[in-house]
Amino acid sequence: MKTYNNFIKIIFLCLFMVIGVLFLLYLYPFNSDAKSSSIEKLLFDNSDFVKVDEIDMHFRIWNPIEGNLKGAILLLHGMAGSTYSWRFTAPYLAENGYLVLVPDLPGFGLSQRKPSILHSHENRAEILWKLIDELDLSKKWVLIGHSMGGGIVSAMSLQRSDDTRALVLVDGTVSSNKKGFFSLLSRCKLIRNITSSIVDKLFVTRKKIKSFLNSAYGRLPTKEEIEAYYQPLKIKNTKLTYSSLLRKYKSDSRLEERIGDISIPVLGIWGQNDKWVPLKSGEKIIQKISNAQLSVIEGASHCPMETHPVLFNQKLIDFLEIINL
Repeated sequence: MKTYNNFIKIIFLCLFMVIGVLFLLYLYPFNSDAKSSSIEKLLFDNSDFVKVDEIDMHFRIWNPIEGNLKGAILLLHGMAGSTYSWRFTAPYLAENGYLVLVPDLPGFGLSQRKPSILHSHENRAEILWKLIDELDLSKKWVLIGHSMGGGIVSAMSLQRSDDTRALVLVDGTVSSNKKGFFSLLSRCKLIRNITSSIVDKLFVTRKKIKSFLNSAYGRLPTKEEIEAYYQPLKIKNTKLTYSSLLRKYKSDSRLEERIGDISIPVLGIWGQNDKWVPLKSGEKIIQKISNAQLSVIEGASHCPMETHPVLFNQKLIDFLEIINL
């Protein structure tokens, strides 16, 4: 009976979404921000690509400026982010003697969009380890993940603990388990595709990006920041990423249960005023890990590495120096 009721709910949701899309298309026959972005025009001076699992992965590397190599660090962005999210952190770490690898997750930034990509934490963690192997960077890594990226680097540390020196969660979230309405959304490919089209059409605009960044930053974003987040999201077929993200992955639920198995040093850096992943969530995650500590940045919101880079970088370097003793 429960299965039948869920089936009926899904049918009604499908009908609702189809009618909603038709209505929206009637009201908004075109989108003034609809022009696609060109990857070639968004490249950085140190942009590079490598194929991993038939996906063209974009990444950037900062080599240590001088002196002996202190270690290797991977910086991973969160939802809708890219290598740009680490513009203040990556150069600083290189100046302090670290090799820094900053990739774009599949479907984000300048990495390829494909309908076949599974956007579970576990699958993306495997892709990132393959990226490291493909680049022949056999080192012990400090894995740093922001927001959604926190779950992915956590999965990476569990997959290859021998290759992981430490873990840093920056306002990170471990679980992407969907409940209630979103759980029903995740079961129907048609609904996911319709929802992704609505998101792409109505929410990926400069005005919306400005609003999202205002909330994430805790301040108004600059025009440069708006464009830096907006342009990659307008690359053709980005909506394929939204559709896959709406899927429910059982492995993500198991990851939350396994977080306590992490035994390497862990640092949580949280913005005191984060409304996206509240400080209380960070405290719960850190409490589950035996060798973990939490550092709070007062006045910061969801993106402390962007809004409070000096303080953020100092906290990071202090932690790195301790684990390297």
